Amino acid sequence: MDVDVVLAMESDNLRKFLFAAKSAGLRPTLPVDLDTLANPQLIEQWYREKGMLEFSLRGPEVMATVMDVLVKPVVQFADLRRDATMVAVGSINIPVASIEHLIVMKTGTGRSKDLIDIEELQKLQELK
Repeated sequence: MDVDVVLAMESDNLRKFLFAAKSAGLRPTLPVDLDTLANPQLIEQWYREKGMLEFSLRGPEVMATVMDVLVKPVVQFADLRRDATMVAVGSINIPVASIEHLIVMKTGTGRSKDLIDIEELQKLQELK
């Protein structure tokens, strides 16, 4: 299981995110420093040269959930945030992408699990 996260990639926001990630004990799944996420030139280079779409983080537990920070989302952060639904998780509210945006983000990935997700999301969309 993983959780996909889209961040406002502005330096102040990234600094806050990195502080929270370090406080939570999250570490990159790649052998790089966590602060690399705040280096836009390097992220852009990895995107161009390696096709990197997410920067994956994992907690210290062996079976920890992976957090994928989407570095090149197909839907821009401002649009995702504007149309997000707030969902209570414990004592905090978390913005979750709209069904429409989730479908757009999962379309064209070529992954069979995303095709299954799209089908389920479309069913939810029809129930609305």
